[in-house]
Amino acid sequence: MTNANTTTVPALVLKRTYQAPRERVYAAWTSPDVAAKFMGPGEVKATNVQMDVRPGGKYSITMLLTDGDTMIVSGTYREVRAPERLSMTWRWQEDDPKDEYDSLLTLEFNDLGGATELILTHDGIRTVESRGRHEGGWTKIVDQLSRAL
Repeated sequence: MTNANTTTVPALVLKRTYQAPRERVYAAWTSPDVAAKFMGPGEVKATNVQMDVRPGGKYSITMLLTDGDTMIVSGTYREVRAPERLSMTWRWQEDDPKDEYDSLLTLEFNDLGGATELILTHDGIRTVESRGRHEGGWTKIVDQLSRAL
């Protein structure tokens, strides 16, 4: 039985094309040093980036906000197919652990003959408001990625 108050939030999908081979774009998402250069949206800085890129491996990213506060996101890699696809859970650390939940982030790297199309899909976000915040953050991140390449 479906709860009448349950709203299905559509997946967030962003597409970008980079003038770089997909191996390089994929490597940016799997190298902590490179990921730290673009994973903090806007003025937010990604610090303490840890990645064990293999199915079942864990990752963690601490984000330093402009006011000095930090936010931590972490998860588990579900699918790792270099240089084609990465899929991982995405979980924000909350003050109350009961508020934490896993969403699913999938990155597809399509070869365009020297260029790469990235398709970022973030599914399982619980609220429209949270989806909007994620869209703003992911938009900045995928735009910043071009400078990191």
